[in-house]
Amino acid sequence: MRQVTHVDGEVPFGHTLYTWLYMHNLHVEALVKHDRMETHYLAWETVRKETNPFFEVGTGFEGYFVGRKLMAADVLEEILIFSQDILDSIVRVYRYEHIFRARLMKTLVREANDAECIHLWSTYLGAQLARLRSQILSNHSARDFQNATYRQVYNLPSIVYHEEHRDITQSYVILADSIGISGRLNISLDMLSPDQQDAWLVAVNIGEFGHPLVRRFLNVA
Repeated sequence: MRQVTHVDGEVPFGHTLYTWLYMHNLHVEALVKHDRMETHYLAWETVRKETNPFFEVGTGFEGYFVGRKLMAADVLEEILIFSQDILDSIVRVYRYEHIFRARLMKTLVREANDAECIHLWSTYLGAQLARLRSQILSNHSARDFQNATYRQVYNLPSIVYHEEHRDITQSYVILADSIGISGRLNISLDMLSPDQQDAWLVAVNIGEFGHPLVRRFLNVA
């Protein structure tokens, strides 16, 4: 059996998108296109929230680690490593731009809506996904997990968007097995050491920069 999970909330950086649309005398439909980009996002959210094989609520990256005989703690360690690599890369590239690095972190956790920072995080997300996709070419289990996820997503209705209160909101559904997955970790910041917490913030938030409306905003703006 399958159960349906309804998700309602703000589109990532909805206020920024709304403001840009308003300034250009456009409505949200100008950015909406129900295509593979939307399918990718629904698959990401399905793994992150429902069918995650390792964590109760994860990052979206976990499907790439299926079939490698890793425990949940090992997967957490690998995700923290590549997330820290992203942070280290930012420090190297913007070594003396302390204000900009602060803007990046505030945008990551949605305390700011900086278009330049949104674009940069989207670039880092794309680069990391490309690395992980190249690694599963010979991993049949990960590819089977990915294919099963997409078969699930293809039957879902499209995301519905609304403009309200100077914001853009969304409604969509994702499916999950009615029988829960046992042995998953419930990760929170306070269970991580201080030097791991920023890396985990990258891992759990960077997927939002792949939202289809965010990507289209970056393409046209």
